[in-house]
Amino acid sequence: MPSTRRILLLYWTIQVVGWGAYMLLLGLPGWLEGAPNWQLAEVSMVMAAIGITSSHVLRTCFKEWRWLDKHMMPLLVRMLLGALAVGAVSGLLQAAMHDAVFRDAEPWLGGSGLKLAEAILGWVLQLFIWEVIYAAYHYIVRSRLEELRALRLEAANREGQLSNLRSQLNPHFMFNALNSIRALIGEDPERAKNSITLLSAILRNAMSTVKRRTVPLGEEIDMVRSYLSLEAMRYEERLRVSFDVDPALERCPVPPMMLQTLVENAVRHGIAKLKEGGEVRIVARQHHGSMQVQVRNSGHYVPARTGGAGIGLRNTEQRLEHIYGGKASLRIFDEGGMVVCELILPMVEERAEQKLMDP
Repeated sequence: MPSTRRILLLYWTIQVVGWGAYMLLLGLPGWLEGAPNWQLAEVSMVMAAIGITSSHVLRTCFKEWRWLDKHMMPLLVRMLLGALAVGAVSGLLQAAMHDAVFRDAEPWLGGSGLKLAEAILGWVLQLFIWEVIYAAYHYIVRSRLEELRALRLEAANREGQLSNLRSQLNPHFMFNALNSIRALIGEDPERAKNSITLLSAILRNAMSTVKRRTVPLGEEIDMVRSYLSLEAMRYEERLRVSFDVDPALERCPVPPMMLQTLVENAVRHGIAKLKEGGEVRIVARQHHGSMQVQVRNSGHYVPARTGGAGIGLRNTEQRLEHIYGGKASLRIFDEGGMVVCELILPMVEERAEQKLMDP
């Protein structure tokens, strides 16, 4: 927001330049007719001073009596009364100035009164127009500030929701990993120890990304490799893993733990339910200007069972909506005897993404 000093400087600059230019414009016919320049200059300066003083008095009324907080009709009544009162005084000052400068002309004060009435009416109209412009400007500024506040509140709300979703994902990951280690303790204690070591490395990486909204895809792939190595200790030959990642995408930003969540679902709801095990394949490639990430696993997609499988996929969909709006999508389908979980993300340069999204 601009400082008070800058606002005041802008206000007085507009006042002086605006009224000065306006009065010079009104005096232009006199200049063209060849009237004495010094008299027109004196009159223009005094008229500009009257305009500046009168409008500043009205501005003080706006601020001191909080006219802009009133409803439309009470505000218009106050503006009209203010213009009448200040305009009458301004007209009297103009008449006195006229009689002092143009002594040979018909006096405005004490004369027929027609010139005085014209002067007062002119000032009332000018000052009322000034009030309308002043009120309109402040209403526009207020509306812009309200829009800005609304956007900030919406951003804060989205940030809170994203933080909540991230806080749910980490326990979800921990629960799955600890279940895997628990299954190994009775079967192979040595492997269970190795799994705990691997889990600590995974959690260290997860903790380092908890405050980051995006991470490079390559970093997320490394975390997925560690997770699948942990699961391989449990499933052994039942779990077969392959990666097909375009190297050009490794620096592209993605939400942290998002790919991890999809892989967890592939193992938990796919491989774990197959007696003979199966394959998990992670594919990332460019597709029509977007980044296409697929997690494929052996099995068949059954919406009645897996559609409401748990917090992971639901949170992934919500995070995509909060972060990318309608520019990202997530869908699950069967293809070639495998369940495909496909994620489409917009291609965003890493620096631009960080500038846009990092707190």
